[in-house]
Amino acid sequence: MIIVKVLFKNITKYDEDVYTEFLEFHQKVFKVRYWLYTLFIIGLLLILITFQLKKHNIDIAIGLCAFAAIFFLWRYLHPISLVSKEFDSDKIQNGEHYTFDFYENILKIRENNKLERYVIKYKEFYKVFETNNFFYLYVDKTHSLLIDKSKFIIGSSEDFSEFIKKKCKYKYKLRTEGTKT
Repeated sequence: MIIVKVLFKNITKYDEDVYTEFLEFHQKVFKVRYWLYTLFIIGLLLILITFQLKKHNIDIAIGLCAFAAIFFLWRYLHPISLVSKEFDSDKIQNGEHYTFDFYENILKIRENNKLERYVIKYKEFYKVFETNNFFYLYVDKTHSLLIDKSKFIIGSSEDFSEFIKKKCKYKYKLRTEGTKT
């Protein structure tokens, strides 16, 4: 029988303060890229509208204008609705606790000591950021696991930092106050 040892254990409470701090971080990191993409698409649509107007295809130009307006509003309003929905979720409103058990090759996640666990391999992470207070383990571009540095039960945040750097070499970024790496 092989005994698998938990290397690090963390229990983080997801509440409004934690989520707000995450949102501020996420916006700082991804805001420019998000708006550059939006402006790029709007610029392409304006070029198409101009081209259609020069060809006197007014109906197509009006359709493209409507599409550009809808696209811009969606890019602006959709993130607001997602954040509002997340703030209103039971996870945030009830202050759900998540237990993170870090093993050599996998991470197991449990919500409020429920029996069901989720397993993620370290190589599956999209990005890993370390801030002054948290580790943000991004599962994809929009979803992240929030690991409070002060809530390690097994191991320390300093040792975990070294561990996760090795496991996620090219995905790891340090983002403390004043740094932009």
